[in-house]
This record gives sequence, structure tokens and C-alpha cells, in this order.
Amino acid sequence: MNKSEVDEQEPSSSLQSASDHLVELARSKQLVLLGDQTGIAQHVQFISQVLPDLYEAGVHNLAWEFTNSRTQGSLDQLLTSESWDEVGCTNLFIDLLGIGFTYFEYAEVLRSAWSLNKSLDPQAPRFRVVGLGFPTYVEDPSLLEGRSAAELELRNWWMGGHYRDIAAFHMANTLTNEVLRAGGRAVVLMSGERTTTRLIQWEEGLPTVSVGNLLHRWMGEGVARAIFHGSVSDSQAAERVESLIAAAPEKPETFGISLELATLGNVGLNEVVGSLDGKETSLRLKDVADSYIWLGNIESWTPCQLIENVITEENFEHLESRYRAIDPRSEPWTRAELEQIRIDGQTEISDSWLKLPAIEEPPAKRNRFRRRRG
Repeated sequence: MNKSEVDEQEPSSSLQSASDHLVELARSKQLVLLGDQTGIAQHVQFISQVLPDLYEAGVHNLAWEFTNSRTQGSLDQLLTSESWDEVGCTNLFIDLLGIGFTYFEYAEVLRSAWSLNKSLDPQAPRFRVVGLGFPTYVEDPSLLEGRSAAELELRNWWMGGHYRDIAAFHMANTLTNEVLRAGGRAVVLMSGERTTTRLIQWEEGLPTVSVGNLLHRWMGEGVARAIFHGSVSDSQAAERVESLIAAAPEKPETFGISLELATLGNVGLNEVVGSLDGKETSLRLKDVADSYIWLGNIESWTPCQLIENVITEENFEHLESRYRAIDPRSEPWTRAELEQIRIDGQTEISDSWLKLPAIEEPPAKRNRFRRRRG
């Protein structure tokens, strides 16, 4: 290629692509905790696409909270089977939350892991997806021996916040047993609040415990926190990030960046309250995360799509009993009602996403020279 041809090309960005940055970070750490908001299609599709690059970098595990740890044997079997088992894949998500979490893009992550394994030499280590989900009486009434979670008021106990701390210990312990003790590396996809490392947040005067808090106390710099844009619950900070990116001379479609020395790292947080290493202080993005993953602004997000034909004649009775434990009534729920609940749940997930601050319209100027009425 001659110089004139080089000059005619578009200048390349000096920023790393999102996938290159995540792979480089995962290569340098034993665990990368990747915080996200649930159900954003672009983010989950990114995970599917980056799996082969992670494997080539020696990262042979993806851990996530979207399948239960108790189904790990079935999950391992699914990803190493000769042919793809679509029903078996769907059943893993049914085990998680009944009809409450059956989304196509998450299933495609498992299919991508299966395809990756099919492409490997027989002697090569398999890529694993490690389930961190922790079933409770609320999601699975079989744990109550037929009694309703609502009847025992365990639903209110769970909603009261205790589940978060118990689940954190469970997930950290599962990561230790399934990944760390084997000397493995993993990217860990979880909701943003579970991935905080140095940041300690408070609820009702008591410190909460996240998976990241526990692992960071033990592993120190061996664990890093990366966050997708919009996964920190601070709308003003997200708006500031989008403004900075819009004003930047380089506008790559995706990028990943270390926050320590980046301008984005100095974006202040106004809606996140907590302390670092026991000290209350004003917070910036670089105080609460190591890396930032940008796949587009919040306006571009689209929700994950529902898996089709989840409710069947074979599983309807099981799905109905699980849902009735959460929302009990005297008569059984119908199949049509359960399908509508799935549709409504998809909308509720997208409604829960971070929203940018509303733009206030300036007040209309009064006409100082308007004619007086006679």
C-alpha cells in the first residue's frame, strides 16, 4: 500500500474496541466483574460475540447469575453435547425464574459457547459457563414442600433486602469453587450493583455486601470491575458521559477504556452514595470501576426478545404452580395469562433501565409589548 492510499483512508481510532479492551483486561486479571443492566440486547449480544476472543486469551470461563448453580451439571452437558439442545437450554432459564426470565439473547450466549466448543480440538479444554444463580423459596416453591412463599411471608423477607447479602456469599463461594481453585480466569456478567469492589453502600444504616466486595477483600488487584455504559445508577453521570463522547473528535461505535487516566474517569457521581475503604468521600467513575465499556448511548438500547414456545402442554402445570407461589389466587392461572405476564415482564425490564434526566423546556418569554385589551 502506497502513501496516497494510506492518506485516503479514514483515520483509525486510538481507542481500543470494546472487545479488545475487555479481552486485554481479562488476560491480566483472574476475574473481571462486568456490571450491566439486565435485558439490554446489544450488551448480551456483545458477550456472545467476544467468547472466542476470550478463549484465545486463555479465559475459559464466563460466569453469570442467569442460570442457577444447582443446574451446573446440566449446563456443562449442554455445552459439550454433540447437537444443540434447544429445549434443554430453555429449561435452564425456566429453572432460574419459571416464566420470569426466558430471553433469546441470553440463550444465544449459551449457543455461542456450545459452537465454540464444537470448533475446538478434542484435547483442548472446553469453554464453560458457570451459573451463579441462587434459588430461593420465592422463585421455586418446591423448596417449600408445597407451601406458598406468600403464605409464609418469605416473599416480604426476600424483598426486604436480605437476599442480596446471602446471594453475594453464595456467588462468591461458587466462583471460588468452580473457577479460582482450578486456577482459571473468568469474566463474570452480573447486575451492576453486585460488581462493586472498593465501594461500600448502605441501606437502612447498615453496609451492604456485594459479590465484588467479598472477592476484592480476598483477591485485591486480582479482580477488576468493568462496567457497561449506564450500569451505574446515576443518570447525571450517564448524561455527562454521553455529552463528553458526543463532543470528542473520535467517535468509534464501541470502545473500552481504563478509567484511571481517562477524562471519563473524572465524571462525578451525584446519585451514588457510599464509602471507599471505609472513608466517605465524593465519588467519581474511576473510584467505583476500573474500566468502561461503551456500545452506544442509552437511547440506542433495545430489549432482549422472548424465547418462543416456552409454555408447553408438558410444562404448563409446573410453570403455573411456580408463578402461583409468587402471586397466589384461588383459581389457577391460564396459559394465556402466563404468556401475557411474560410479555409484561419484558416491558418491566426495559422500564427499569437508567433514564437520562428529562430536558426541561425553558419558560415561554412574555411579550412585554402585547396590546392591552380595551
